[in-house]
Amino acid sequence: MNAKAKKSRVDKAVQEQAKEAFDLSRRIHNWAERPFQEHESSQALAAYLEQNGFTIAFPFKNIPTAFRATYGKGKPVIGMLGEYDALPNCGAGEGTWGHG
Repeated sequence: MNAKAKKSRVDKAVQEQAKEAFDLSRRIHNWAERPFQEHESSQALAAYLEQNGFTIAFPFKNIPTAFRATYGKGKPVIGMLGEYDALPNCGAGEGTWGHG
C-alpha cells in the first residue's frame, strides 16, 4: 500500500468515528469532573474504546478512574495519556470547575 492509499485509509477511519467522538467529547466537557473523580468520563471513554475493539483493564494501577486500553499485538506500540479532569475556576460561574 502506497502513502496516498494509507492516508486515504486513515482519513476514512477518522471520518467514520468523527460524530461519535465529537459527541463523547461534548459529554466529557459537560461533566467537568474533578481530578480522580472522573467516573462518568472514564467509564464513557472506556466503553467507546471497548465498542471499537479495544480490551479494557479497569481500574488500572490502583486508580479507580484510570484504565488501560489495548488493541492488537506487536509493533508499533502507541501510548496516549488522556487528561480530562476539570480545573478549578474554569467553569461558567465564579468559583466553578470546568475545562480550560
